[in-house]
Amino acid sequence: NLILLTIAAVEMALHWALLCLIFSPLMPATEYGLPKFICSPMPLDMDNGCQSASQQRHGAGANSAGNGHWVGTLEEAKETILHLRETVVHQKETILDQRETVRELTAKLSRCEAHSRRHGAAAANTMEDPPKETSGVNQMERMLESLKERLEHLQVPSLVHQPPLLQKTIPYLSQLCFLLIFVHLFLSEDFRVGFPLRTNYMYVKVKRTLHHEIFAFSICLWLKSSSAPGMGTPFSYSVPGQANEVVLIEWGNNPMELLINDKAATLPLAINDAKWHHICVTWSTRDGIWESYQDGVRRGSGENLAPWHPVKPGGVFVLGQEQDTLGGRFDATQAFIGEISDFNMWGHILTPGEVYKMATCTSYAGGDIINWAEASMELHGGVVKLPFNACH
Repeated sequence: NLILLTIAAVEMALHWALLCLIFSPLMPATEYGLPKFICSPMPLDMDNGCQSASQQRHGAGANSAGNGHWVGTLEEAKETILHLRETVVHQKETILDQRETVRELTAKLSRCEAHSRRHGAAAANTMEDPPKETSGVNQMERMLESLKERLEHLQVPSLVHQPPLLQKTIPYLSQLCFLLIFVHLFLSEDFRVGFPLRTNYMYVKVKRTLHHEIFAFSICLWLKSSSAPGMGTPFSYSVPGQANEVVLIEWGNNPMELLINDKAATLPLAINDAKWHHICVTWSTRDGIWESYQDGVRRGSGENLAPWHPVKPGGVFVLGQEQDTLGGRFDATQAFIGEISDFNMWGHILTPGEVYKMATCTSYAGGDIINWAEASMELHGGVVKLPFNACH
């Protein structure tokens, strides 16, 4: 806001202060020892816009004496004003175009900082972080603190004390944009992974695993696919002795299914229209109750899906492939083709209101078991990673 107000002030002052002050050394002193001026708005094609009070009293004779000098200086001033006005207008348009981007990236910086602080409580979660990530987390925290400190110390020079405003402010604006773009590119969690081909080697492995048994869960993700028939397997979780512990799959001409302990429930979801959809599935071991949501609306529910079965720990989560053994032996005919983002898992059942808010982008909540973050995902076989924000 300060930058926009400053630019507006420059634009208003250019035709008044600059034109009058540029000639102040040329004007004669009055009886009070200092020149007096009478300035009024004028078109740029006029020859004169400022006259001294003493010159007005003495008539046109005094004006004509220095007319030749005034004409040349005034033409130079007009060219300067036009050039400065064009620069101001251009910079104003640029800042207005980027204002929303700057606001969005600043919010992302706050989100990244909050996410880094949550790692302190990772030991209490149901997922276990690899020990080697500790140094990376500490490095991210130090980097975020450094970025925050630099952003807080950025200041824009005052218009009153610094007349060449654009030359002073543009470097600061560039520095701010550079820092925010750095945060967006390297620390942002807004990304998607793409599976352009149906293969048996393209997949994303989640670096964490369940630490103990769970008796309920919610899994939500954004996905897009145009594959027909069957989009394949968006995600699978296998454990020793059971390759199909938790699987979401749409294979061949079969409908989409949720598998728990190799038991299946049919989900009435249709998403292979090449558009982004928010998908959620919930399940409880009590009576095997399950629900499915598409774009925030419940589209199916049932019970008796692997009732009283606890989801086992120590397995492997994979995006894009169905596992026939623990962490491998993929079948290309069951591979997912499309794009996935914001894969999150909770150890409890989300309410319909919580699901709706996430699908409509009125709130965001990362999973307490799996939280969508680049540091938690390991890409294999040429999976493409691209920037993405489902809510924009």
